[in-house]
Amino acid sequence: MSTRAATLRLPIAALALLAACTPEGDEGGESNDQAEIGETLGEDADEAESTSEGADENADTLETTWGESAVPEFGATFTVIATAEDGLDVPRDLAFNPLAPEQLWTFNTLSHGAVIVFDPGTAQQSAEVRIDAYGQHFMAFVSSAAFGLNGNFATCQESRNEWNVGPQPPDDFMGPTLWPADLEIFAMVGQEFPPGAQEGSHLDMLHQSPLCMGIAFEQGNAYWAFDGFHGDIVRYDFQDDHGPGGGDHSDGIITRYVDVEVTRVDDIPGHMEYDPSSGLLYVADTGAGRIFALDTQTGVDIGPLPGEWDGATYTGVEGAQVHVLAEGLDRPSGLALHGGRLFVGEFGSADIVAFDLEGGELGRIHTPAGALMGLEIGPAGRLWYADGIAEEIVRVDP
Repeated sequence: MSTRAATLRLPIAALALLAACTPEGDEGGESNDQAEIGETLGEDADEAESTSEGADENADTLETTWGESAVPEFGATFTVIATAEDGLDVPRDLAFNPLAPEQLWTFNTLSHGAVIVFDPGTAQQSAEVRIDAYGQHFMAFVSSAAFGLNGNFATCQESRNEWNVGPQPPDDFMGPTLWPADLEIFAMVGQEFPPGAQEGSHLDMLHQSPLCMGIAFEQGNAYWAFDGFHGDIVRYDFQDDHGPGGGDHSDGIITRYVDVEVTRVDDIPGHMEYDPSSGLLYVADTGAGRIFALDTQTGVDIGPLPGEWDGATYTGVEGAQVHVLAEGLDRPSGLALHGGRLFVGEFGSADIVAFDLEGGELGRIHTPAGALMGLEIGPAGRLWYADGIAEEIVRVDP
């Protein structure tokens, strides 16, 4: 098992698969045997493949749907931008760095790291694999990521903490992690193993959400998380980070929306998007087959909650308003908000569906994805998605 940061430039000859030390199960029957993630995704992909084989037959329908819906982000061409040859290893999310839009970051489930694609889709394209020496804790089975506007980003981990400087029984000391997007710091500093003064390059971490399936940026160092273990939504404000590899989490503010229910599906993220203009948090509630909007400006503070791990402020909110936009979806996973439209990727059907912000369906396209996961709108306004089973990043073109 590699414990050193990996930094590779194209062409990439190989990326070793990191072995996953995972539990056989847990209390209450919730299990997350991530060692079988490929098998699980493969079973789902077989179902999706039968649908994707008919893509050519449905081409006329696709073009008609696209034309009638007037959704400019839709198209009928799927351009593969990056593959396993670039270091992708079950990618479940992707995001453009807003301060460096020529950087497309993708996040690998099984290698607990990232692949940064520079100048994606151009003749100058290159890729670099980055794996922090302590990624098996701080980015363990990463499900999702979101960039802030201050040079940082945060990740959520579908993990119960099966590794902490070595394999261990899961103890649920797990939650979102704050990282620097600075390429001179991320997976570059604090890489000594065993740890010295710095434990990797992470900037902060809070630990109230094992099996975290989605994350969305709000402001500063504040992010929203889909807590798959407890089945609700949590707001995390890291406030001032502790610097690369530190361990002081005491200024964190954690707010749990105790009655906003979400349902996790093993190995399928439930991505989220926050709209700063309205204060609405859009959530792909994967297991319930729905999309809802949480009004983050509503709800009543119910005071401190038990079980605080970090010395942080940990309180609850109940009674926040939730509006269901769409129901009956086939394991919704990817989510992107753009131009007054909400794009939803259905893992089960491999369709991308466009909704208005009242929940009206504007149109849909069928993709050839075997495991449609994260969605992203690129700098030119085009849709991009991560295909976890094919290990591809794909751009939707006209």
